[in-house]
Amino acid sequence: MTADPERTVAGWARLPRWQHVALIVLCTIVLVAGIANFLVSDSNRARVLHAALTIVDGAALVTLITGLLARSAK
Repeated sequence: MTADPERTVAGWARLPRWQHVALIVLCTIVLVAGIANFLVSDSNRARVLHAALTIVDGAALVTLITGLLARSAK
């Protein structure tokens, strides 16, 4: 038995809208904190760590926003 491809939901689209918005707000806060921590870090090791985590968070934020916009367009 196979599922109808139009009814199959994957990724962020499975989340209720309120959780989607809450994750976007949380990712935005983490992104701002990561940038601030990067700027005030006193060692290169800490800067690399904060930069890497900020980039990962930024990528998650972009996918969350595009998923929300795609859901809103339907």
